[in-house]
Amino acid sequence: MKDLNTRNPHAEISFKALEIGEYRVRYLRREGTSDRPPLLVCNGLGQSMEVLLPLIDEIADRTVIAFDMPGIGRTPMIDSITSIPDYADFAMQVMDALKVECFDILGISWGGSLAQQMAYDAPDRVRKLVLAITSAGGVGSWWGTPIALTEIMFPMRYMSKAYGNFVGPLMYGGEAIFSPGEFREYSKHAIAPSPEGYFTQVRAMCSWTSLPWLRQLPQKALVIAGKYDGLIPITNQILLANMMANAQLEVYSAGHLLMYTQRHDVGVTIGSFLDGKDRLQRSAASHAGHQLA
Repeated sequence: MKDLNTRNPHAEISFKALEIGEYRVRYLRREGTSDRPPLLVCNGLGQSMEVLLPLIDEIADRTVIAFDMPGIGRTPMIDSITSIPDYADFAMQVMDALKVECFDILGISWGGSLAQQMAYDAPDRVRKLVLAITSAGGVGSWWGTPIALTEIMFPMRYMSKAYGNFVGPLMYGGEAIFSPGEFREYSKHAIAPSPEGYFTQVRAMCSWTSLPWLRQLPQKALVIAGKYDGLIPITNQILLANMMANAQLEVYSAGHLLMYTQRHDVGVTIGSFLDGKDRLQRSAASHAGHQLA
C-alpha cells in the first residue's frame, strides 16, 4: 500500500516524527491561518493517517494534528499500551511533545472513545469535542450488523485489498453499498496495521465504556451520526448526545463512510461548531459552501 510520506500530494500537510521515550511516532501537521486552538484528530480502528487527508482539506483555517497509534500506520507497537486510558495518556504525551497545551479533539469511530477519555482526564486542556460515528464504548454500545460485528474483530480486510473492497461497503452501510467506488477511493492509501496493533485496539475498545462518567464531561460537544451506519448505528450517537450535558446531534443521510463522502459539509459543520456558531449559522455556512463549490 502507498505511503504518502514519500509522495504526499497535500503540500500544506507535513508528515514528521517525534520521540516518545524510545519510540518514534509518526504524525502530521497542517498549519492554520488563525490563532484558534489546534484540532487533534483521533482516527478509526486500525486506520493510518492517510485516510484523513481529504477531510483535513475541508477543515479550514485552524491547525490540524493527527498521529499514527502504536502498531498502526508507521508507528511501532508499544506493548505497555493496552487500554483506552493508556492510549489517552499516550496521546497527551504526543501533545506535550508538540508543546500544545489547549486543543479541540475530533474523534472518529474508534477515535471517539479516545477523545472522550482525553476530555475526561484533562478537562482543562480539551476545549471542545467532536464525536463522529462513534459510541460510548464496546461495553455500553449498540453493535452494528452481524457482518460488521464479525469483520471488526479481525483485520482481514486490511490484509487483502480485494477482500477489503468487497466486505468494506457491507460493513459501512449506506452509500458505500450503492457506490463501492467511493469506498475504494477512500481506502486506497490506507496502510495495513500490524496484527498486534489492531487486536490491541479491539480489546481496548471492547473492555471500555464512558457511561459511568459521560454526564460529567464539561466540554461543549458536537455528535455526528449517519442514519444508515451499519458499523456503529445511530442509536449510539443519540445516547451520547442525550447523556452529555452540552452536546448537540448532527445527523447525515449516510453510512459509516460519511466523514469521506460528506466531507465538505462535515468540514464546514465542524469548523463552524468550533468557532462557536449556532446551528442556523452552520447551516448557512454549509449552504454557502455548496454554492461556491
